[in-house]
Amino acid sequence: MLEHRLAKLAAFATFVLLVIGGTVNPTGSSLACPEPTFVCHGSLFPPMVGGVLYEHGHRLAAMTVGMLQIALTISLFVRRPQLRRLSWLLLGLVIAQGALGAITVKFKLPWFVSTSHLLLGMSYFATLIYTAFRTRPEPSALELDRHEKLRDELGGARKWIAIACGAVFVQLLLGALVRHLGAAMVCLGMPTCTIGGDWWPDAAVQDLHMVHRAFGVIVAIATTAAAIVVWRRARSWPELRLLALIAPLLVCAQIALGVATVLTMRAVPLAVGHFAGAASLWALWTSAWLMTGRRQPAVAIDMPVARVVPA
Repeated sequence: MLEHRLAKLAAFATFVLLVIGGTVNPTGSSLACPEPTFVCHGSLFPPMVGGVLYEHGHRLAAMTVGMLQIALTISLFVRRPQLRRLSWLLLGLVIAQGALGAITVKFKLPWFVSTSHLLLGMSYFATLIYTAFRTRPEPSALELDRHEKLRDELGGARKWIAIACGAVFVQLLLGALVRHLGAAMVCLGMPTCTIGGDWWPDAAVQDLHMVHRAFGVIVAIATTAAAIVVWRRARSWPELRLLALIAPLLVCAQIALGVATVLTMRAVPLAVGHFAGAASLWALWTSAWLMTGRRQPAVAIDMPVARVVPA
């Protein structure tokens, strides 16, 4: 149970870290701390004012996640030998994420490194959610039987969950490119790109912005379709039906926040809310996919073998 609690805590801390990181770019604070280390202007705890509040706050939150990950890795390595590869993978992901963050600052925000930093953060977040599922308490035979019956009732609905997951990840990639290529505010019209009514101007960054908008519609359709199919099939699965109910609401909120972000010239609370909604939708469909998979025992149980001793 310790590993399960640590995994859930690390996943929650990572979500908070992602949201804090989402404040850095909209506030223009990406280079508020010039050192590619955990110090800022020569201090681990500098005055938290201006851009330093967002940039160094993000670093301090990353340090917290790193310490939680070290504890989780040690716990998995010692107490769950069959999950040792997963423990090393998690530690490797968080180290790579920190390295990408340092490279981003060192080389003054190269777009491909910043984009990789965001996508790796989302991948690490999903891996922590997977770890939380793998370290759940052992199910009883009755629970396993019920789970398999629920999966049978779900039928082909799981492929819709996979489609929704894939669509959200592609949209995360497009959103990261929009952010780090400076395309967030190149289209000020709504729904067209320009206020004059052009949908697809000649500038590549404007086209990228419009592709992000268009794919947002695809994500909304995929999410709504997946939610409807899951809701209909999972009649005896209240936890899964709850996720199916929340998903379209999240999509509607995402669209509203995206529109409001443009109309308000990227007001920071709205831009951060839009990013947090994307991370939430990613976590929702990832959880739905893992929830509907086959239950795997977290601990292999060695049954004692009776020996016959000759008289």
